[in-house]
Amino acid sequence: AMKRQKRRTDKQLQRIIGIVCLSFLLGTAGGALLANLLPQGQQGQLSAFLQQALADGDEIGFAAIFWKYLKYDIIIWLGGWMQLGLFFAGAAFLFRSVCVGFTSAMMMAAYGMKGVLLSATAFLPQNLLLIPCYILMMSACVYYLLSWQEEGGKRTLKREKRRKQLEYCILFGGSVLLLAAASGLERMLLLL
Repeated sequence: AMKRQKRRTDKQLQRIIGIVCLSFLLGTAGGALLANLLPQGQQGQLSAFLQQALADGDEIGFAAIFWKYLKYDIIIWLGGWMQLGLFFAGAAFLFRSVCVGFTSAMMMAAYGMKGVLLSATAFLPQNLLLIPCYILMMSACVYYLLSWQEEGGKRTLKREKRRKQLEYCILFGGSVLLLAAASGLERMLLLL
């Protein structure tokens, strides 16, 4: 019975991760589409703003960058503890994915081919850490949220629930470390 349950759990987790990845991709595509649908004038304003923001990047400290990413992580993680939380977690997660698509597309609009390179150097390295981190947390959020509801009040189940809560907290700790690494990376790239 344990093996069967483990298989069910693995399947459930795979399904959740699949859905989360798909929604991230859709969000990113949506963000890119949004950037391309902007009227030319607004695109110009935004790309000027982006160029300015990238130029002023040197003054952004590690703490500011870290907090920028951490607040989404916290919202997603907190979402895993309560039923309504899924809505907030999903919104934060989708917002991040839309931002990724939007910023990349705007960089390409602002800088042309150079934008592709710029995205790759200024934007991609930290996102190689950020995106898996958000996907991991969003998947964990959905998975643990579903698992809180399955359990009754027996003592063994209480222990099981405590174990899961601890796992979920450890995952969050891991995600914070990943975000710190991503923020450090972004800070370094801004100083280059």
